[in-house]
Amino acid sequence: MERVFSFPRIGKYTDIFIQMFKSFGLSVLSPPPITERTIKLGVKHSADMMCYPFKVTLGNFIEEIEQGANSLIMYDSRGKCRLRHYWMLHELILKNIGYDFKMYPLSLKNLIKLIKQFNPELSYFTIVRKLRQSWKKLNEIEDSSLYTIKEGVNIGIIGEIYTCSEPAVNLNIEKKLKKFGVNAYNTVRLSDFIKASTRTSLLEKRTYKKKAARYLNGPLGGHGFENLYNALLLCEKGFDGIIHLLPLTCMPETTIEPILDKICADYNVPLLRLMIDETNSEVNFDTRIETFAEMIKRRKK
Repeated sequence: MERVFSFPRIGKYTDIFIQMFKSFGLSVLSPPPITERTIKLGVKHSADMMCYPFKVTLGNFIEEIEQGANSLIMYDSRGKCRLRHYWMLHELILKNIGYDFKMYPLSLKNLIKLIKQFNPELSYFTIVRKLRQSWKKLNEIEDSSLYTIKEGVNIGIIGEIYTCSEPAVNLNIEKKLKKFGVNAYNTVRLSDFIKASTRTSLLEKRTYKKKAARYLNGPLGGHGFENLYNALLLCEKGFDGIIHLLPLTCMPETTIEPILDKICADYNVPLLRLMIDETNSEVNFDTRIETFAEMIKRRKK
């Protein structure tokens, strides 16, 4: 039986991963759009207090299997938050439902080895070359003017990586902010996450990392530490406001809440915290964002 691969959607990066896996000669099912049905399926089969990204990705997997996928790829962060356990729990739940498939946990550590396993005919040189091409494409779609202040109101977005990256999860917050006349800057970039995981960004934002580390008693997990030093950078660069996006019950993001409150208070920068889960009302979400934007506009006058 032919292996048909798929993986959870992750915003603007989805097409890059589709192209990357296809370039390795794999048969790839494009992850279907995240809809209300996707979310309901994930919620139905997840623990109530499990973080929202887990529920959405589980629902995504169910719909992919329904559409013919039999080989699922899930990222294993190998970090200190629940993300590292996602693939095992996904596999357990999906098997319990009765689906027949194979789960492949992918990490930066096993990436090349796994691709070689998928397609033994590829040379290691070819694999590395195609990975470099995908890395170049990934960087091309990210905002190169991320911390450049523009005329008008400038608001930075920080938070958990999946919540900030997938518009269906964050209810298209960047698009909404632009509609309300605001320059939106999403500081959460997949390239930064990859560089941090491979320890190739130790010198980047070094000053802000040192300041952020003073607030913690060791490694935090998730993207909490990154959000602390990005918040410090946004404040010192003169941004007008910060929006903190986090899934309800996310341990790292919940831990840094009082620290972010203090940082923003010290710099006199308004902070809006938005907790995301399946119970969110988009109307209420829009009202809070628009009110925050209008408050900052008046503040600047």
